[in-house]
Formats: sequence, C-alpha cells, structure tokens
Amino acid sequence: MAHSALHFTVGAALGTAWHGPGLLRAWRAGKPLAGRFRRWLMLSYALGAFAVVPSLLGWIGVPKAVCRHWLMNVFLLHPLLTRLRGGGLIPAAGAVILWFLVPYALLIAAILRARREE
Repeated sequence: MAHSALHFTVGAALGTAWHGPGLLRAWRAGKPLAGRFRRWLMLSYALGAFAVVPSLLGWIGVPKAVCRHWLMNVFLLHPLLTRLRGGGLIPAAGAVILWFLVPYALLIAAILRARREE
C-alpha cells in the first residue's frame, strides 16, 4: 500500500496543476497575488485531504476490500496508485517536504517582489 503522504501529495499536485497556471499568469502580469495564493493552497490541501479518504477509512477499521475497491478510484485514483507504488515512506516524506517547501518559497518570493514594487 502506498503511504498516505504520497496520496496527499498527489492530490496537492493536482490542485497545483489546476490552479498554478492562473497564479503564474497573475504573477507575470503584476496583479495582486494574495487571493490567488489563498485559493491555490486551499484547493491543493482540499484535494490532498480528499485523496487520503480511503486511507483514513482503512485506519478507522473499514475492511481492505472496501478501501481497495475500484469505486475508491474516485478519490484521485487511490487504489490504482496503491497497486502501482507499494510502501514508499521515504519517497512520501520527501514529497510532502517538497510540497511544503515550494509554496513557502513562492510566498517569500512574492513578498520580496511586493516590497520591491513599493
């Protein structure tokens, strides 16, 4: 079974792919970024949490047969990813660390940009 952190990161990456281009366009156009950052992070965290639902169900005692059923693929392909990538604590931890570092670095860059423009 793939680690829950890996599932969370896949959901967060999907949120970034969904909202990232709009954020990038706003950045290049010099538009305000606070609202766009907020929407990006909220969407990414929400999709990350959504991707972990089958793992949480298994943690509270729902049988594996239910948590790995093909219908659970609605949770961002959770059973498929679990079959493709077994274990993965170290890669999952690295992915989560990277996921938290990238938005933090982008926020600092946006703050520095805003200060230069003042």
